[in-house]
Amino acid sequence: MGYFIAVEGLDGIGKSTLVEQLAREFSGLAMSTPGEALHDSRRVIMNDFSDDELAKALFYAASVSSQGRKARKKVESGKWVFMDRYWASTIAYAKARGVTAELDQLSKSLIQPDLSVLLILNESERQRRLHARGTTVEDIDTLDPGFRQCVLEELQTHANLVVNISGYDLLAATQMLEKVIRKKVKSTKSFGRA
Repeated sequence: MGYFIAVEGLDGIGKSTLVEQLAREFSGLAMSTPGEALHDSRRVIMNDFSDDELAKALFYAASVSSQGRKARKKVESGKWVFMDRYWASTIAYAKARGVTAELDQLSKSLIQPDLSVLLILNESERQRRLHARGTTVEDIDTLDPGFRQCVLEELQTHANLVVNISGYDLLAATQMLEKVIRKKVKSTKSFGRA
């Protein structure tokens, strides 16, 4: 039986790398929002929508809808799917950027993950990683403590599981996440999906 696991967290904590590693560990599939087909055009779209935060949020909402349906099909065929960012990030970043539209209403029409995991990382370590990889325009927002706190609070409201990966290297973080995900999935089997 497959599961759809959304992996959420601030920029620079290593979500993409961990999603790839987890997909390998579970013999599953790594996906992201926006999907791979939109990666190259994302920057152009974001530049075009530079003065319209609602348009940006709706672009990500459309990506979540599309990727969620693809993920659910894979899960129904028995695959584990690990999604690098999903609906919680779309909502959290939109709210932090001042979008007042009732985006929460869209969630009723979206595919829900079986488990939403929020990764937390010590802020000084996160900033060190951001600077090492090259800070992007999007990353700069999360350097503001107020913005960062707003995003984290919203992400926590959508998380089934919060995991602090501070001080873990990639291998240790992957192993720890594999254990906690398996344990959480096993504990929810008798009660239905997360």
